[in-house]
Amino acid sequence: MHGPALLITAGSLVALGVAVVVARALLQVVGVNGDSMTPTYREGDQLLVLRRAFRRRLRVGAVVVCLPPPGIRITAGDADAATQLMVKRVAALPAGQVYVLGDAPRHSLDSRAFGALPSELVRGVVIRRLRAALTSSPGGHDVAPRGHAG
Repeated sequence: MHGPALLITAGSLVALGVAVVVARALLQVVGVNGDSMTPTYREGDQLLVLRRAFRRRLRVGAVVVCLPPPGIRITAGDADAATQLMVKRVAALPAGQVYVLGDAPRHSLDSRAFGALPSELVRGVVIRRLRAALTSSPGGHDVAPRGHAG
């Protein structure tokens, strides 16, 4: 490579690097554990989540990724889940709070049990499913009260 071609290549690599850094700051991939969001999302689905500047997308009907309230621990079967994030649908937005529900009430521990969440526990809004699960797991809760497994 000579002069201009080398500069173009170097500039392209820098731009690509910046794009990757920005994307990693804005986006996150989250795996679904449990059946609380069936039929919309199933165990093993991979979701693309906007984790910065998502507040304008926070509306009733949006699917969000959030932390559980204090005293709630997420489980996967009989073990703690790898992450303490929940995937839920926004049902209401009372002042400064978010009321979240799973799409499958029988398999979801959500705001019906623990009430509205402070809005600061919301970590992002699901943009889309990246990869669907290959198989479905048997039903079960995806969260449990702290100190209880499964």
